[in-house]
Amino acid sequence: MTLQEPDTDGQLALDDACVDLFDLAGDPLDAAVARLKAGLKPTAEDIALLTEAARTAQRAFEEVGAANDVLDDASDLGEDLATALADSLQRRARAEVPALLGALRNQAARVERSEAVRTIANRILGNGGPDEPATLDSVPALTADLLPRVPSVYDDEEESGASLADLWERQERLERVQDRVRKERTKHVAAHLVALAERVVDRAFMDARFTLAALDEMDRAFALWCACLDEG
Repeated sequence: MTLQEPDTDGQLALDDACVDLFDLAGDPLDAAVARLKAGLKPTAEDIALLTEAARTAQRAFEEVGAANDVLDDASDLGEDLATALADSLQRRARAEVPALLGALRNQAARVERSEAVRTIANRILGNGGPDEPATLDSVPALTADLLPRVPSVYDDEEESGASLADLWERQERLERVQDRVRKERTKHVAAHLVALAERVVDRAFMDARFTLAALDEMDRAFALWCACLDEG
């Protein structure tokens, strides 16, 4: 029964071999407990087994507490990252966004590692793990086709006999509309990015499948947001 080396978060991962001490019916620990219940004097081997079991249970409780701390930290930092992402998108600071998306992905990986340790610790303590969601919540996908379309000169049929002044006015009006629509497209994608970040953080990165799907969609949405910026 051993503990593995600390992982990158400083947590001690419980070896699966620890679980065998508690899971196997009729194992030496059960026999030692049975002898104690019968009022028999424990042997040196019994004492060693019981001591090791107590230490393992204590470490399991510590790991559950550490996992709770990881969730609290990830939730707080996630909220800060979502706020910073919204600010960077609003300022169109495209150079800042990749680092923020990377930080969200790092927090997701940190929680996933921590929850894996929690699962082993709960098995040792005889606690059931969290229920798996029956179905994976859908992650809305955003593509360029779903954005407002930028109008073109072909949308406004030219009237026969229109003067040069009329044509110039139409062109100016079209350019104003195009500029407004391009801004709407950029804002639409930015809102999509922020909404996904907030959903991930609201779940405290706990739903690993949803989180991964959302982060992948955010990477695609960022590329779309950059394309919208480049439109003008």
